[in-house]
Amino acid sequence: MIYLDYMIILILVFVRMTALFILTPIFNNKNVPVIAKIGFIFFLSYIIMPIVIVNSNLSIENFLDLGKFMVIEFTNGMAFGFVISISLSFIYIAGLLVDRNIGFAMVSVISPQDESQIPVSANLYFLFLMLAFFTLDFHLKLIEAIVKTYEILPLGTSIINYRLVYFYTEIMTQAFIVGVQIAAPFILTILVTNIVLGLLSKAMPGMNVFLIGMPLKVFVGLVTFLIVIQYYFDVFDMQLARMIEYIYKLMGT
Repeated sequence: MIYLDYMIILILVFVRMTALFILTPIFNNKNVPVIAKIGFIFFLSYIIMPIVIVNSNLSIENFLDLGKFMVIEFTNGMAFGFVISISLSFIYIAGLLVDRNIGFAMVSVISPQDESQIPVSANLYFLFLMLAFFTLDFHLKLIEAIVKTYEILPLGTSIINYRLVYFYTEIMTQAFIVGVQIAAPFILTILVTNIVLGLLSKAMPGMNVFLIGMPLKVFVGLVTFLIVIQYYFDVFDMQLARMIEYIYKLMGT
C-alpha cells in the first residue's frame, strides 16, 4: 500500500511537470528527442517526490478519482507554463516590429522551437534568449521555482480561479511593452530614414527612392542592431527575472 501511495504521488508530480514543460519555450524544443524529454521530467519528478506536500483532502480510491486529480494537476502545470510562455513572447513582438520596419516583413524562417514560421529578427532574439537563459543560470532558477510550486501548492489543490485572467493580462501587457522597447531604436531610426528619403525625393524628383530605400533601410537596421546589441543581455536578464517573479506571484494567488 505504501508503494502504491508513492506511485500515485509520482504520477501526479509527473503530470503537473509535464504540462508545465509543454508550454516552456526552451524545454519543448522539437529538436530534443521525446524520450530525452520524458526521461528528464521523470527523473526530476522522482527526485523532488520526497519533499512534495500532499493536500489533506487528497483521497484516491479508484481510477476515476485518480483521473480527476490528474486533470487538476495538468491544469495547474498549464497555468504555470502559460506564465513562462507569455513572459517570453516579447521576442516575437520585438521581431515582428523590427522586421516590419527594416523591410523583412515578407520574409520568415522556420523556428527551431516548434517548426512554425517566425520573423527573422524573432529567431535571432530567440537564440540570444536561449544563450542568456543558460549563461545566467535561469534554468536552475526555473527548476527551483518549479520545485517550490509543490511546496506552496500541495498536490490535489487547484490554482484555477477568475483572477488568473487579470494576472495573465498583466503579464501580456508587460511583455508587449518590453517588445516595443526592444524595437523602439529600429522604429526611430527607420522613421528618420524615411523622412530623409522623402526630402531627397522632393529635392531630386528623378531619383528612384524605392530602389535606394530598401537596401538603405536594411543597412540602417543592421547598424542599429550592432549599436544596441550590447544592451540585449541586460533586457533579457530583466525579463527572465520578471518571469521567475511571476511564477512565485502565481503561487500566492
